[in-house]
Amino acid sequence: MITALALGSALGFISAVPVAGPVSAVIFSYGLKGKYGKGRWIAFGAGLVEAGYTLLAFLGFTHFFSTAGSLFAASQVAAATMLAGLGVYFYRSKKMRKPASTPKSDVNFSKRAFVMGAGMSLVNPTLIATWTAAITTLYSMQLFEFTTLNSLLFSGGVCVGIVVWFSLMLKLMAKYQGNIEPRVLDKGLKAMGLGLITLAAWILFRLYNGL
Repeated sequence: MITALALGSALGFISAVPVAGPVSAVIFSYGLKGKYGKGRWIAFGAGLVEAGYTLLAFLGFTHFFSTAGSLFAASQVAAATMLAGLGVYFYRSKKMRKPASTPKSDVNFSKRAFVMGAGMSLVNPTLIATWTAAITTLYSMQLFEFTTLNSLLFSGGVCVGIVVWFSLMLKLMAKYQGNIEPRVLDKGLKAMGLGLITLAAWILFRLYNGL
């Protein structure tokens, strides 16, 4: 049981590290605005849905999505649109280039932030395929017994790992953000924006060509 929880947490943490994704981009933008608490609630919402997708992967739902072509295509278009919009926002937004504010009650529960995070993961059912591949690898390694309880613990660990990474990222942003020069921040935001737009174009290209 402990092995399943630990592995889920570790893989959830690692999977959240790459910055090229809508959840990472939005949490990063909230961190720049000094809204660290809301960023954590976005992470929790996204992590909870991704944990659910992980559990579905254990139950073999990949086959369902592979046969539901229209649902898969719609989710890909939605994800690409979201990425492109975020990319433009990162590239052009002046608000993101201003010093972070210090919110007074940012630690409180934010329903909007939670739903935003959950929604961004919800429109990306390809996460099931990603976690199916990871689970298949784990199964071949025989690191733990694939029982219902271990499946639940592993999925819960994924959520924990995701939230821990983003909480750590936001904590580091809060500590070091004041030391970042405006010119460096501007270039970094533009690079991230272009990266998100490129990723959106790649998703649409693969969808169009049936890859």
